[in-house]
Amino acid sequence: MKFLFSTIGQKIQIAISGLFLSIFLVFHLFNNLVLFTGEENFNSMVIFLKSIHTIIRIMEFGLLAIILLHVINAIVTSYKNKNANNGKYAVKSDTAPINSKTMIWSGLFILFFFIIHLRFYWFTFQTLDETANFFDYMLLDEFGFLGHTPTAIIYIISILLIATHLRHGFLSLFKTLGVPIKYRDGILKYVAILFWGVVPLGFILVILAIQFRIIQ
Repeated sequence: MKFLFSTIGQKIQIAISGLFLSIFLVFHLFNNLVLFTGEENFNSMVIFLKSIHTIIRIMEFGLLAIILLHVINAIVTSYKNKNANNGKYAVKSDTAPINSKTMIWSGLFILFFFIIHLRFYWFTFQTLDETANFFDYMLLDEFGFLGHTPTAIIYIISILLIATHLRHGFLSLFKTLGVPIKYRDGILKYVAILFWGVVPLGFILVILAIQFRIIQ
């Protein structure tokens, strides 16, 4: 138990919770890609998800726990690292990668994005019954929805920031777990690119398709 709350233990928790979040993003992307197949298919998918409401709710609470674990551990680890870097033999912060130095601020921006997403999409979909046109709500030209250009810009910036977090997270995960460099530069490198490159690109393509009325 003591190991879990050590610096290394918390880094492992951050990496593993980040991996679970990455897997969730893959499934979430598949749901969003259904938008390309039209209104009927998307509405049918949402109605099906509502029909297994209990299972979805358990998964959502699990996801919330993972997010909280990830955020809390990230903040605690950043605080410990900052204190350690104030020591006598600390390495100058200028030598740290830019994504490491800005991780906490980009993380706060992502948290702001999550709040918007939950408030306008998740909460709205929870209040709608099965007769609603969920497809139309996805395309609304109002703040908080993807048909609204400023909101779309916030989404794209947030997704790009998430991509940098995922890339940093996968590199940290492999190093923390002691994965040999030949594997890190081999198949695992391409698996990581799927999560931090291809998946975020998929979300951005959905947003752009809505903005340019390809999805309508």
